[in-house]
Amino acid sequence: MIIKKIEYHSVHSHMTYDIDEADIIAEFGSMEKFEEHFADESDDFIEFVQDFDYNREDDWFSDRKGGYEVEWSIEE
Repeated sequence: MIIKKIEYHSVHSHMTYDIDEADIIAEFGSMEKFEEHFADESDDFIEFVQDFDYNREDDWFSDRKGGYEVEWSIEE
């Protein structure tokens, strides 16, 4: 018999980018213009940051707090 357990979790993923100001200014012309795009999450901002690597940390808070749903089933 195969028994299947599904856990439904919530996770916050924190992506940290370290982008040199010179690259930002080369793309947007100034830090002020970049901050305008950042505040609006403009397409230009999204496309720009996608070219950079990032460090990722996941916070599985539902696992830490036990606040997740569980579903069991029997597989045929």
